[in-house]
Amino acid sequence: MTVVLVPVSRDQVRELRQAPLPGPLPGFAVTPALLDTFGLAAGEDEEADRTALLLAGLSALLSYGRRLALVVETAPTDTGDPFGEVTLAGLAWPEVSAIFADAPEAEPLVRATAEGVVGLDLDAAWDTEEVQALLGEHDLLWYGPEEAEAVLGA
Repeated sequence: MTVVLVPVSRDQVRELRQAPLPGPLPGFAVTPALLDTFGLAAGEDEEADRTALLLAGLSALLSYGRRLALVVETAPTDTGDPFGEVTLAGLAWPEVSAIFADAPEAEPLVRATAEGVVGLDLDAAWDTEEVQALLGEHDLLWYGPEEAEAVLGA
């Protein structure tokens, strides 16, 4: 089993709490390609996990306008993507072990960053000043699955 960070929208979280989301679903995991792309050694687990989380958050920002990612342990399909993108066959709420989301006070910068990267892909967005400022100023906060309402209401 592999830890996978799944970028989602608030609506997807609401749907997932009622019924499984069918796949294929994109996620991000520490893969050999991610380690190679970011020059990380196999033993740099904490930095590799953080990088996968940042990429999942950025993917959610590009797709949904906010950083929101679910943590699951599953057996994904490694696509060989340089950023560690993997594919999940589907997802059910009981598989979710954590939620990562921005703090409410980050909202103005998140909105401005989302507007600044409209139309960019993950690679191009990663290198922008706006994204690097957001990543440097606001870490994603950890929430338990039981705190989903607080995250959705934020």
